[in-house]
Amino acid sequence: MATEDTGTPGPGGWENNLGISAERQHGSWRYGVPEMELNYGAGEHMQLVLGMPYVRVTEADGARNSGFGNITTGVKWRFWEDGETGAALALFPRLAWNSSGATASRGLDSRGYSLLLPVIAGFSRGDTGWYAEFGRNIVQRGPHEWQAGVKVLHQCLPQLECRAELEYTRVPRDGGQTTARLGGKWRLSENLIFNFSAGRDIAGGREGRRGLVTYAGVQWLR
Repeated sequence: MATEDTGTPGPGGWENNLGISAERQHGSWRYGVPEMELNYGAGEHMQLVLGMPYVRVTEADGARNSGFGNITTGVKWRFWEDGETGAALALFPRLAWNSSGATASRGLDSRGYSLLLPVIAGFSRGDTGWYAEFGRNIVQRGPHEWQAGVKVLHQCLPQLECRAELEYTRVPRDGGQTTARLGGKWRLSENLIFNFSAGRDIAGGREGRRGLVTYAGVQWLR
């Protein structure tokens, strides 16, 4: 899901993600096959992130392109938390840039770099957690964006965490777009988790709403 939480892997911990994503818009499809992401716990309150997808695009007219998408790297820093109330605050700046000159020319990702600067607030009580994210996405070759999201987590079963999310993106003078997702996290073993989600754009989107946004993948903990 797009909205982050305030958690980190812990000192020396790894959270490695490998999955498949799919988006449908105006009869075209964009796949991440696979989506790859490495997360490392640099201390108790910090997380280092590195990710990159291999993208396949199928246009409505049947034209196809594929290649590596944008590289994303970032640092999450949980700078405040209250163990008694379960509240926490974190910063999670992320920089994304083209992995090659062909990334943008093939229509696999936007041209240039982007810098996302969000703040994350979280609160947990018992089996339920609430998270909110708000920030600015600075885009090199395009309009800058405001982004916000809210996510609710609930332990539905001992092995299953249920998730619901609303994400909002707004470009000044160009309107906004709202995406809704439902998903979950199924713990297969102590070190292996299956993540899944599905959703769609429910409002806005001047360039056309995405009729489907999905993800499925495994997370390996170490």
